[in-house]
Amino acid sequence: MRGVAVKLLVVSALVALLSAAGSARADNGTLVGDVGLGDAFTISLKDSTGAAVTHLNAGTYTLVVHDHSALHNFDLSGPGVSVATDIAGVGDQTFTITLVDGTYFFQCDDHPTTMKGKFTVGAVTTPPPPTPAPATTLAASIGPGAKVSLKPSTGLSAGKFRIKVSDRTASDGFRLGGPGLTRSTTAKFTGSVTWTVTLKAGKYTFGSLRNPKLRRSFTISS
Repeated sequence: MRGVAVKLLVVSALVALLSAAGSARADNGTLVGDVGLGDAFTISLKDSTGAAVTHLNAGTYTLVVHDHSALHNFDLSGPGVSVATDIAGVGDQTFTITLVDGTYFFQCDDHPTTMKGKFTVGAVTTPPPPTPAPATTLAASIGPGAKVSLKPSTGLSAGKFRIKVSDRTASDGFRLGGPGLTRSTTAKFTGSVTWTVTLKAGKYTFGSLRNPKLRRSFTISS
C-alpha cells in the first residue's frame, strides 16, 4: 500500500508541474477585439490594458471578440492563426490563439479596405514611418518695376516647397498659380512673406498679379 501511495503522490506532483508549466507558457494575457459598435465601420484590437496592439511577444493568448453588428465581422489571420466571427452573427466569442514571429492582420471580411489593422509578433517589428523629405526652398520676387523672378525654376519635382516671396512694389503683387494652387500677395503689400505649399506635377505660372503679360512659367515633374 505504501508503494501505491508513493506512486500516486509522484503522479500527482508530475501532473501539477506539467499543468503549471503549461499555464506559464499559455498565460500571455487577453486580447480584446471589437467591431461594429452601433453598426459603425470601426474595428480594433487592444491588450488587457486597453492599449492598441502594435507588437506582442510570441506565445498563447486568449482573444475575446465583441462583435456588435450583423454588418461586420472580426477576422484575425497570420502565421498559424485563422479565426473569425460570422458576419451575420452578433455577440462575444472567445478564441485561444498561439502567435509566433511574424505579422498578423485583422479585418472585417465585408469591408477589408476600410476596416483593417495589423501588428507584429516576436522578432518581427514594424519599420518606422519614412522620414518626410525636407521642403525645397524657392526665392521669388516682384519689382522694382517690371522685374519678376523665381529661383530655381528648373529641375523641380513634385513635393513640399517653401517659397520666400519679396514684394518690392506697392502697385502690384506676386502671384503663383498651377494645379490646385493659387497664391498671391496684394497689390498694396510690400515686404517679405513665406509660403509653404505642395506643388504637384504640371505647369505653373508666376509673376504679376495684375498684368498677365508679366508672368513666366515653370514645370514640376512627377
